[in-house]
Amino acid sequence: MKVLPRAFITGVLGAAIWGLASVSNAAPPLPGAIFTTDANGVIVNGNTKYGSKCGLTGVWLDGGPGPNAPQTAAGLPDGDYYFQVTDPSGKKLLSTDPVIDRCVTVKNGVITGNCPTGTHVERPSADAGAGNVIELCPFVDTPNPGGVYKAWITPVGDGTVSGGGFVGEPTMVDNSCGNGCFHGFVPARSKTDNFKVSDTRTFCIAVRKEILDDKKGIIPGIGWTIVVTDGLGVQTPLVTGMEPNEGNAELCGLLPGFYTVEEVLEDGSVLLDTEVNGQSVGPEISVQIQLKNGAKTDTAFVKFLNGTCSGKGCGK
Repeated sequence: MKVLPRAFITGVLGAAIWGLASVSNAAPPLPGAIFTTDANGVIVNGNTKYGSKCGLTGVWLDGGPGPNAPQTAAGLPDGDYYFQVTDPSGKKLLSTDPVIDRCVTVKNGVITGNCPTGTHVERPSADAGAGNVIELCPFVDTPNPGGVYKAWITPVGDGTVSGGGFVGEPTMVDNSCGNGCFHGFVPARSKTDNFKVSDTRTFCIAVRKEILDDKKGIIPGIGWTIVVTDGLGVQTPLVTGMEPNEGNAELCGLLPGFYTVEEVLEDGSVLLDTEVNGQSVGPEISVQIQLKNGAKTDTAFVKFLNGTCSGKGCGK
């Protein structure tokens, strides 16, 4: 049997001890837990009960104790956190918006809502004292043949390995952070939860309202009503939002079919142009779009541009 030199053995042991020391100096593992839930925070880890990725039938994020559990059970430490959606291996990032938009605040062990930079839809949990649930969308379909996704959450940190949380630049969508790190999320200081979505493909209609102002140019149209009507005649009114979703509104969880999108024209305003999926169709107050399984994207986009109306009959 070949005997290794003492110096070699000492060097290897030293490197191993140094490696262990480096790990010990890193932030400790993140306590607590996260889980996916429905829009009301009632169903925990619903998997195929999730009828879509987005909307009221979609997948939402919760943290800390599950429904009917003690408030101290699996609570996350208080602070701000980033989240992401990947395939089960973590190699493929599925979230499509910048990390800084995917930010929530935890207080008393539960998610209370978006942090100051967070932009995702939030809803109160039906479980008393359980804070809010946060919509995971937008994220694209998983490449996993079993239809499995993975949700992650990690402390905001300071953007460095020693910061105890996220590693990278949060204004980017994806972050290359080397081996043992997934898009800025280090497993040891992250919490994850796998989930599935049913095979039924659903869609979103995203609407934007803009105003041509004489002095300011094109500005977001806030508080405008847009009505979406499905093939059965069921109408869903949308209202374009304020910050951080200025001028935008979205309706998700829609099945394939034809939908009519119509703006409610206010007095003193005139429609200047309408766009469908980036293409101008002229000043059409009502447009019909088709959501179909063969489409490359799950979201159809409609934009209305209005200006100030002057003259007899304006707003009629």
